[in-house]
Amino acid sequence: MSTGEFSETRAEQAPEFRFSSWAVLRPYAFGLYFVGLILWTATYGIPVQRELVILWTCGALACASIGRPPREIVQLVIDWLPIVAVLWVYDLTRGAADSTGIGVHYLPMIDFDKFVFGGEVPTEWLQDRLYDPGVVHWWDVLFTFTYTSYFIVPFALAGYWWVRDRLAFKRFTRRLVTLALAGLATYILFPAAPPWMAGEMGLIGEVHRSTGKGWEVISVGTASLFSKGQASSNLVAAVPSLHTAFVTLVALFLWGRVRRRWLRPLLLLYPLLMGLTLMATGEHWFFDVLLGWIYAGVVMAAWSLWEYRREAHLPSPKLLPPAAVSNSVHE
Repeated sequence: MSTGEFSETRAEQAPEFRFSSWAVLRPYAFGLYFVGLILWTATYGIPVQRELVILWTCGALACASIGRPPREIVQLVIDWLPIVAVLWVYDLTRGAADSTGIGVHYLPMIDFDKFVFGGEVPTEWLQDRLYDPGVVHWWDVLFTFTYTSYFIVPFALAGYWWVRDRLAFKRFTRRLVTLALAGLATYILFPAAPPWMAGEMGLIGEVHRSTGKGWEVISVGTASLFSKGQASSNLVAAVPSLHTAFVTLVALFLWGRVRRRWLRPLLLLYPLLMGLTLMATGEHWFFDVLLGWIYAGVVMAAWSLWEYRREAHLPSPKLLPPAAVSNSVHE
């Protein structure tokens, strides 16, 4: 074989010894990623802090982006930066009530709840019947999982849509960020104490903050992370309940995306269960829960109206070249 023939044959065989695309590394990256997640969870517990959930979610998305154009990795950072920034600002509001000189509100929520429930405070009524300091009941575990889902479900759902449907991701995160900012503004202008704090002040009967009680029989490491997260949160950010608002937003956003209509009413059980959980564990008043539902509904309706009007004013796709149609669809 001549040198020329050898070179030609080698050139033809070379592609067989190369990766056709970096995408073939994705399964291996995902495997290593999930092994790392399992080891981390076994050591420290289930990640239940928002920052950790977002970090692990973005790690999975980075694995999913292997083999894609570098601009998609940059886009991952750009897309998630607003969410991270809002959470960072949320942490800064912990001492905002003191710096603005606005006093912490206690009585408006108590008076409202008593007016609605015939003189009863829902948290007191529920804890009288459900709270047992010496026993962890099944409903305590349910309450803990429901409460904790707020830190995981919205961000995991956003991660899923980032991979599968970026338009849905952008629409969902618009609402999520707007809802968080609306809550932040309210926390600063109207700092309000939760029921457990009002109980410590003697304004109502004794109330226990029992959201983490279920971890007593599930995971010590997770309980430690959970307590650390609660200690670093804004303690007078009761109005509105962002826990209720976020899960209500999830239910409303999924409503039109569930193909089987008979399943749709089940979505509403999520915000209802969250509301019950928050009142039964001393975290929120009914007043806070109701405002959470209203905030989510208003944000959802406002963005839906804006998107409808914007799409109505777009030129007809038939008059646009294919590239322009693609750009308009993906905004």
